[in-house]
Amino acid sequence: MAMLARKFPRTRLPVGASALCVVVLCWLYIFPVYRLPNEKEIVQGVLAQRTAWRTNQTSASLFRRQMEDCCDPAHLFAMTKMNSPMGKSLWYDGELLYSFTIDNSTYSLFPQATPFQLPLKKCAVVGNGGILKMSGCARQIDEPNFVMRCNLPPLSSEYTRDVGSKTQLVTANPSIIRQRFENLLWSRKKFVDNMKIYNHSYIYMPAFSMKTGTEPSLRVYYTLKDVGANQTVLFANPNFLRNIGKFWKSRGIHAKRLSTGLFLVSAALGLCEEVSIYGFWPFSVNMQGDPISHHYYDNVLPFSGYHAMPEEFLQLWYLHKIGALRMQLDPCEEPSPQPTS
Repeated sequence: MAMLARKFPRTRLPVGASALCVVVLCWLYIFPVYRLPNEKEIVQGVLAQRTAWRTNQTSASLFRRQMEDCCDPAHLFAMTKMNSPMGKSLWYDGELLYSFTIDNSTYSLFPQATPFQLPLKKCAVVGNGGILKMSGCARQIDEPNFVMRCNLPPLSSEYTRDVGSKTQLVTANPSIIRQRFENLLWSRKKFVDNMKIYNHSYIYMPAFSMKTGTEPSLRVYYTLKDVGANQTVLFANPNFLRNIGKFWKSRGIHAKRLSTGLFLVSAALGLCEEVSIYGFWPFSVNMQGDPISHHYYDNVLPFSGYHAMPEEFLQLWYLHKIGALRMQLDPCEEPSPQPTS
């Protein structure tokens, strides 16, 4: 052995090469080498695998336990006085360098505990995919006890036949408050009027996800409170969002950030006994191969590379196949015939 050691002396990599190896290993850990099926392959796979859906209580209960173990949505879904006491320091889940301490004024905005009668029975989570257009799914969407929607979607009369109108909780990203309502710095009337469509719902906001989102979220809270609106603001707990992100990363989703829809479905799987989801279809064609818009109300595409929507879809499709949730992809009713001139 000593002779071998003298013949083949141990060498050390240069510092730069060592650092490069570390970077490459970290990159492969975060973004492992694999090939995601393209859109056409995914659509064809879904068509080939479709069978009559049946609920599987064992699969649903197992996944609910996984949600409880990793993320405890029953207690951590929203900021409450119980999980966020005064003086506690929390890190923003979307920024590594910033934390905040809960002071008296912030603490007073939180409910005592998660304000839902748990477990919720039947829940519908409604995404905004263009597949909902001409779906006639209003009756199915509005039938469950608890309906969750994403990112303040329009629910005007031109859409309600397809997406329904019932809402118990709707998410509102601070970016929407900036883009649509000028951060509530000039006029609040447009915002208040827009919120009326959601009736007595909870407005769920990630106020402590990014530092830039805190002030707009607080303005939403005070705006609705000042006018005595029917809506109640809940703030997402950053620890819950962070843990959900880790959970899905461990299952193969590689993105800068999960979509709002996947966060909401994850919460529903932990809070509800039965979950049905609608509008979760991030592709440019429907099941028949016809072109569709990105959203049911517009064709504005998300920022490239920010979310991993096809990966998210495949995870949700797997949960559908094992009976843990039901994903609606076909129209619920045949579209009404168009009047002829």
